[in-house]
Amino acid sequence: MKKKTIVFVTIAVFMTLLLSFFVGSGFQKRTDVVLYDYSLSEDGKELTFYAHVSSSMGYIRGFSDKGGGVNPHYLTFYATFGGFNSSFGAENQFTLELDENDTEIYFNRADGGYELVLQKDAETGEWVRP
Repeated sequence: MKKKTIVFVTIAVFMTLLLSFFVGSGFQKRTDVVLYDYSLSEDGKELTFYAHVSSSMGYIRGFSDKGGGVNPHYLTFYATFGGFNSSFGAENQFTLELDENDTEIYFNRADGGYELVLQKDAETGEWVRP
């Protein structure tokens, strides 16, 4: 009986660690995301952009936006679930809702800061890379 309990506990601990790794990896921030391409909707209210990781390993599953409106958009990207090179839930096309007052979009970086990737030209009103 004691052997069965030890085996059961060992398996339960192993499965918990494995599950934590696969699920927990999806909450890691990706700081190596680069803007590949972008397009603006005809009404100017949505920006569709394509992003990839610059490293040879890993994928993006989504992003969070801190900002918008009067403030710039500060985008933080997250890794996919399932480990270091899992493509489970991977995406590279994203849509960002824009306000007429939006002027800048930043991507998060490893140093804890953000890098300007797109800005709205004050004269033409078009979104351009800095």
